[in-house]
Amino acid sequence: MNARTYRLVRFVVGGLVLAGCALAFADIGNWLGVGMARTIVWPQFAPSLSALLTGGGWLAAGCIAVIVLTLCFGRVYCAMLCPLGVLMDFSAWLAGRTGKKRRLPHHPGRPWLRGAAVAICAVGLIAGTAVPLAFLDPYSVFGKIAGGTLRPLLGTANQILASTSWINPVKVSPVAWTTAGVALGLLSMVVLAAVFRGRLWCNTVCPVGAVLGLLSKHAWFRLQIADSACVGCSMCERVCPAQCIDFRNHRIDHSRCVMCLDCVTSCKRSGIHLMAGRKSQGHPAGTSGENPPLPSLKRRDVLTGLAVLPAAALGGPRPQRATHRNRRAVLPPGAGSLARFQNLCTACQLCVANCPDQVLRPSITQHGLAGFLQPYQDFDVSFCSYNCSNCSQVCPTGAILPITVEQRRLVRSGTAEFIPDLCVVKTKGTSCGACNEHCPTQAVHMVPWEKGLTIPEIDPDLCIGCGGCEFICPVRPHKAIWVNGLEVHERAKRVVLGEQNTVREAEEEFPF
Repeated sequence: MNARTYRLVRFVVGGLVLAGCALAFADIGNWLGVGMARTIVWPQFAPSLSALLTGGGWLAAGCIAVIVLTLCFGRVYCAMLCPLGVLMDFSAWLAGRTGKKRRLPHHPGRPWLRGAAVAICAVGLIAGTAVPLAFLDPYSVFGKIAGGTLRPLLGTANQILASTSWINPVKVSPVAWTTAGVALGLLSMVVLAAVFRGRLWCNTVCPVGAVLGLLSKHAWFRLQIADSACVGCSMCERVCPAQCIDFRNHRIDHSRCVMCLDCVTSCKRSGIHLMAGRKSQGHPAGTSGENPPLPSLKRRDVLTGLAVLPAAALGGPRPQRATHRNRRAVLPPGAGSLARFQNLCTACQLCVANCPDQVLRPSITQHGLAGFLQPYQDFDVSFCSYNCSNCSQVCPTGAILPITVEQRRLVRSGTAEFIPDLCVVKTKGTSCGACNEHCPTQAVHMVPWEKGLTIPEIDPDLCIGCGGCEFICPVRPHKAIWVNGLEVHERAKRVVLGEQNTVREAEEEFPF
C-alpha cells in the first residue's frame, strides 16, 4: 500500500469513525441500538483499557488491538480511529479551504507535559474521581461535545419537522445550559487548536497520546528521512500537523508522529519513507521496505501508571434524615456504588444517548465536584424503565456493569421517601393513588386513612428506586414522594406472583 492509498483509507475510515461516534452520542431516536453503539466505541483506547482493568470482556480487546497496532505501525489510532483526532483534521481541512496557507514549523516536544497529563489522570483515579480523565481523554471529550451540541440540534430539528407531520416526534430530554456551555467551550478549544497548531492537543495534554507515544517509539514500521534523497525543501515539516519533523537534522519524533503521512505525499523527491526496522538513521536511500517479514513482538509495555485501585467516596458524613435539599442523586442500575462509579465513569454521555426513557442526564452539582457531568437519574423529566438495561449494556468503561433485564428488576438504586404532609390526600382531602398505580413492583401501596380515603405506604423491601412514583406525583414544587439515591446499591426483594404486591407482567411499560 503506497502513501496515497493509505491516506485514502485514512479519510474513509476516519470519516466513518467520526460519523458513527457522532451519531452514537447524539442518537435521539435509538436508531443505532445498543449493539451497534458498543461496536462503534470498541476501538476507543481509554474506555477499553478501563474495561480491561475492571474485569475484561470483549470491550477490552479493543485496547489490546490498539496496543498491537501501535507497536507495529505507530499511532495509527490517532490518525483514523480517534474521533477527536479526526475532528481536528476535519477542522484544519475546512480552514485550509479558505485559501490561507498554514505553516507548522518543527517544535520541540514537551514530554514532561505529556507525563504530567497521565499523572494527573492517574492521581485522580486513585483519589476516587475520573474527572481529570473525563476532560483529557479524547473519546470522552468528543462525547461531551457531540452530546452537548449535536444532540440538542437534532432534537430541535426533529420537533420542527414533526410540526409539519413529516416525521414522528421524538422525546429528547432538555439540555442544561452548563452542559451546553462546557460542550461549546471544548469544541471551540479543540477547533482553534487544530486550525492554528495542528495536533497540539494530542501531543501536550492527551493521556492516550502520551501512552501511545511511548509505544510508537518502538514501532516496527516508522517514518524515516533518506539523507541522500532529501534536498532540504522543508515541505514535510510545513505540513506535519504534529510538528514533529526536524528537516534540518533529518529527525522525526516518533512519539509525537500521528501517522497521517501528509509528509510522504507532499515530498516531491521521495525523501521520506515508511521503513521497517528499529534503526532511525543510516538506512540506504531509495530502499522500499515493501513486504518485510514481521518480527515476533517480544516487547511488552506494561501500563502500570494507569492501573489504579478503587478508592473510598469523597466527602464527609451525610445527615441521618434525607430531605429534598440533601437528597442523593440516583445512579444508573449496575453502577454498584457511588465510589466505584465516580472512579470509572468518564462522563462520555453514551449511556445518556442510549437511554430510551431519557431519564439519564449529565450532573452539574448532583454528584458533587468529583462527579461533574457524570450521569444521574432526573425524575422530573422521566423515570427508569422496569424493563430496560440499555445503559449497562452500552457503558464502555465498566462504570455501569452489564446486567440483564431480570437482574435490573432486583437492583435497588434508591429508596422512595413519602411525606404525608405534602400529599394531596391530606392537604386537599381528595383521593389520588397515582404513585401506587405506577409503581412496577407495587412497593407503594394504599392503606386506609380518613373519611374513606386511602394514603400511600411504602414497603422498602420491594422498592427499586426507579422513580416512577416521583415522576407521576402531581404535587408541586416539592413532590410528596421522591427517591433518595443509595451510595451502595442493594438487592430488592423478589416479587412473587399471587401476593398482594405483584408486578403487572402484561404491561411492557407504565401505562402513562
